[in-house]
Amino acid sequence: MAKKKKRGSNALIVILVAAIVLLGAGSLLLYYAEPSLALNGDEEVELGLCQVYKDPGVSAKRWGQDISDQVKVTSSLDTQRPGRYMTVYTLGNLSAKRYITVKSTMDPVLKLKGKDHISVLLGETFEEPGYSASDSAGKDLTKRVRVKKTDFRKAGKNELQYSVTDADGKTTVVTRQVQVLPNTEHETPGLPICMYHYVYDENDPPADLYKRYGNYIGAAALEEELEWLKSEDYYFPTWREVRDYVDGKLLLPEKSIVLCFDDGAKSFLEEGVPVLEKCRVPATCFLIGSEKGREKVSQYESEYVTYQSHSYNMHRPGGNVGHGGIFTALTEEDALTDLQTSIRICGNDDAFAYPYGDYTQRCRDIVEEAGFSCAVTTEEGKAKPGMDPLLLPRIRMSLGQSLSHYQYLVAPPESRWH
Repeated sequence: MAKKKKRGSNALIVILVAAIVLLGAGSLLLYYAEPSLALNGDEEVELGLCQVYKDPGVSAKRWGQDISDQVKVTSSLDTQRPGRYMTVYTLGNLSAKRYITVKSTMDPVLKLKGKDHISVLLGETFEEPGYSASDSAGKDLTKRVRVKKTDFRKAGKNELQYSVTDADGKTTVVTRQVQVLPNTEHETPGLPICMYHYVYDENDPPADLYKRYGNYIGAAALEEELEWLKSEDYYFPTWREVRDYVDGKLLLPEKSIVLCFDDGAKSFLEEGVPVLEKCRVPATCFLIGSEKGREKVSQYESEYVTYQSHSYNMHRPGGNVGHGGIFTALTEEDALTDLQTSIRICGNDDAFAYPYGDYTQRCRDIVEEAGFSCAVTTEEGKAKPGMDPLLLPRIRMSLGQSLSHYQYLVAPPESRWH
């Protein structure tokens, strides 16, 4: 009987021990299953005014694995304004807070001379008003100041950033606002907008080679010109940039150029486009929409060719201005309908080329109403700031022109013979 009681007591002890072990294991599992969240670094932080602050963040774990990237961080910190701020880190139902005090004084000190907000005309040289810097002990740090500059090549708001770091690794950053104002009076060599038409294979010249007013260029000659442009690091602006340039809102590199091929002739599409693609040089094709325009846009699609309007069906006689193009004789409604149709075919309304180069003030206004940013004529010259963006001149490319003559036509004066 005593043995039975002893065996029963032993069994009870085993059961109790097992229960304790299971309870402990369950608690341990529950502990690891619940996420943990702890601040890295101090709960209270003090910063100087405009001091750079790198948040040390938090450590978060679940099942022993780091899940800190799942923590949501919200903060009201503004180091440019003195005050007490709070950063909150949230993970599910857990949260942690850090309090950051921004003092009313800088550490290190970085002061700008002159005004915090300055205006300068586009194209004018920006004169730095200066700055000074020192650490908390008064040691001069001005030579350590670094300025993140901008070239002010575009009208609008710009920001200069000044920074200085002391021996303790603390960094102060301040900014100066510079408003660049539009300016059409600054000196510029002008932007050549080249007017090409037809391209031919020198080994198989077309029958009308000398009957197209010198508007042909050989594929090999074209390639030679493009390779020279590339060797000289020419920039090829978009029509939006051309508009900003003539409006005095953008400085283009002096070696900038726009290439145009009028009409969308088959000779250009079959002989010229491959040369553009080979040289990786962009150009505009001013397309006559009524001459299989949709088919050409689809068949000769290229990342180096942008199709723009040469009208839908106004490249024909019928007017009494200039070369007799019909645009000048059409009603406003008919002309506008024509332009809108051409825009749909080309898929662009950035630029327009007047058929035959003919226009009147009324034609110019219709082009503006149609929504074009730029328009080009056949008048000779380079585009410059202050010109009417819808009456831009071009430089005609002629049959038989030598590379040196091409360079003379397009290069800035000071670099023609370099």
